[in-house]
Amino acid sequence: MDIKELLTPDFAITWLPWAVQYFFLIGLAYTSVWIAAIAVLWPGQRQQRLLTLCGSLIFSAAIVAPVALLADLHQPLRAWHFYMQLRPDSWMWFGAWLLPLFMGSGLLFGYLLLRPSLPTTATDRWSQIGCWLRFGRWSEKPLLKPVAVLAFLSACSIALYTGMETMAVQARPLWHSHWLPPLFAASALLAGSGMLVWLNFLFKGHNTNTDRYLLLWLRAAFTLFGLLLIGWALAGGKSAAEARLLLSHSPTWQLAAIWVLSTLAVLALLLATSRQPHWLLLLAGFAAVHLAWGFRWLVLIQAQTDPKYGAGTYFYELPWGPEGLLGILGTFGLWLALITLISELVRQTAMTQEGAA
Repeated sequence: MDIKELLTPDFAITWLPWAVQYFFLIGLAYTSVWIAAIAVLWPGQRQQRLLTLCGSLIFSAAIVAPVALLADLHQPLRAWHFYMQLRPDSWMWFGAWLLPLFMGSGLLFGYLLLRPSLPTTATDRWSQIGCWLRFGRWSEKPLLKPVAVLAFLSACSIALYTGMETMAVQARPLWHSHWLPPLFAASALLAGSGMLVWLNFLFKGHNTNTDRYLLLWLRAAFTLFGLLLIGWALAGGKSAAEARLLLSHSPTWQLAAIWVLSTLAVLALLLATSRQPHWLLLLAGFAAVHLAWGFRWLVLIQAQTDPKYGAGTYFYELPWGPEGLLGILGTFGLWLALITLISELVRQTAMTQEGAA
């Protein structure tokens, strides 16, 4: 009997947890633009509370997401090479131009959404800062609709680019599927709606009408994500076939499948309730954010444990340092600092309106 040994080299993953943070945060940013733009452009849907929450999420997530992206590039100056070379065959090259455009239009749109909620009179240090950030007495209403259209289109381009730059990797069958970009977008919309539910609870001046409106977005995003997931499983081609192969022999992928299905089941039960108590809606919002972040971890990190060449799966252990847990916590910490700062600025207006009432 001849015995043959098969040796499979174990390569380190190239997309680090920074990439998960970038894909998650940029998803929060562009889906918040979608929700706010529809509220602005659709007749009768404008609600200042919702616009303030969307503006806060746009502003904070759109600033932190590129920080995580530069960290994932390992050397921030590598981004400069995208502008020094003509590479129309690369989605990352397109992204290098689309991302600054989204940053500009998204941050401008976020500022216009936030401006009506900034204080108009200075009573303390925070309100003084808020008054200064209004940059004089002028109306943002004439600019709101055209900037909303521009930001909406730019957000669509970022949703397309972030999905296509992953899908374009033909060496990984799990990624190379046309189902991936819409799955990323639908899960991002789910996370954005869930995060806005929590911001409505945490920001002063909680509004139940905003909760009901966001519940509609949650249900729509969950339905879309579920249908896309079923479509990928049934007609995903080589991507779905590779997933079934991994599920047949990899305990980690079996555990991941159990997590996805159980999270989907719990979220479906939470959203199926006709009358949503406040605590139940918060739980649904948390489950939606958790599902979207975990889905990106599964696609971007777990998928890299499936070797491009050879058999079996690679072993990945999350590092404790900046390229692992510390980087994840640091990114969320930066976002939390920004959203807290914004909440303090708009809190002054909420307190004034509460006193007037």
